[in-house]
Amino acid sequence: MAPAVNPEEIVLLLADEYSRMAAAYDANVTPHFAPIAERVVGLADPRAGESFLDLGAGTALLACMIAPKVLPQGVVAIDLADGALAAGTYRAARLGIKSIRFEMMDVRNIIYPGRRFDAVVSNLGIPAFGFDRCFAEVARVLKSTGRFIFCEWGDFADPPYDALLRAVQRHRNPNPPKKLADLRAAVAFYRQSDAMKAIRSPDRMKTALISAGFRHVDVKTELHKAVFAPPETFIDFRMAWGANEAEFAGMAEPSRAAFLSEVKVELRRLAGGDRLEIDWLVHHYVAKLA
Repeated sequence: MAPAVNPEEIVLLLADEYSRMAAAYDANVTPHFAPIAERVVGLADPRAGESFLDLGAGTALLACMIAPKVLPQGVVAIDLADGALAAGTYRAARLGIKSIRFEMMDVRNIIYPGRRFDAVVSNLGIPAFGFDRCFAEVARVLKSTGRFIFCEWGDFADPPYDALLRAVQRHRNPNPPKKLADLRAAVAFYRQSDAMKAIRSPDRMKTALISAGFRHVDVKTELHKAVFAPPETFIDFRMAWGANEAEFAGMAEPSRAAFLSEVKVELRRLAGGDRLEIDWLVHHYVAKLA
């Protein structure tokens, strides 16, 4: 069945879900992504006095790592999810960081003048739909000597998530309300889209970057080990995404209990103990205009 929404509507729908789940995401997901963000910082090599732009900044994990390193300049952090930016504002305040400017903005239409930034970075925040437009915008706002450093997922086996998704299929609401049906269709469309395949392909990302005007592109493919101890914490991690949480919330109470019971047993089986480990494949990109 054809999805009820088009790609542009999907972008907004998923941004709304990310915004809705921002607090849970920051508590349960962001800590696992910190080592990946630290790698981006290392490749970006931020220096005092440089101006940085963080794309798809979310709850500002990466921006808060970079901001103290570029004083007296700062970081502009943009995202479409206002709830995530609010969480990022709180993170910066807790850390005493005052040099981040938060803007609700589409990374495919950056409202800043050309040649504005010394560096542009992103930690898993490049949009699947319209990444080519995003890259063109980055090339426009970067100084001629600037650099663009970002990371995105590669293709890798994820048995724990596969097990969770199978359990969702078994127990989800067979007659979802319209909002859940639309979200379900959007996620299905995204997972089957060529855009999702492209953003996980270093060859296609490198081609898009060169087409946008970048002359030098280096790709570093690495494994990042994610650890969930106890294994059941993987459920909280995955339920911090709106689509997964919406499916869980839409289940009848007996189905929720059965779902949780089945997933916990399977996670324990996969872990073989009290520690579940997953090797995440991540591609790190360093692109330069000159």
